[in-house]
Amino acid sequence: MKTYDLHQAAKYLCMSASHLGELARCKRIKAAKPGKRWVFLEKDLVEYLDALYSSGVNTPQQGCDEEESSWHCINVGTSGGLASRRQVVKEYNKLLAPKTRSRHKSMKTT
Repeated sequence: MKTYDLHQAAKYLCMSASHLGELARCKRIKAAKPGKRWVFLEKDLVEYLDALYSSGVNTPQQGCDEEESSWHCINVGTSGGLASRRQVVKEYNKLLAPKTRSRHKSMKTT
């Protein structure tokens, strides 16, 4: 039975080692850590891939000859992420802030 370390298993599954490590920590993929490093059995990696196929995760729709991108829209006006949320809050607070007049400083010299 063939075994893989974290980087070999990640390459086998075509994903990043950090993501695979997270899957192993969360027990979403079978793995063992007999020492300081993760060890994966080839049969468990194959079972993980098979489960993805049978659940339909990240696989092309039936009837498609090739996988297409799910991004079909152009000129979409929305954006996501924490940075845009902060920007919205900042703009909202600016709109709700009380109006104040700026006071001009005297330009007199003494």
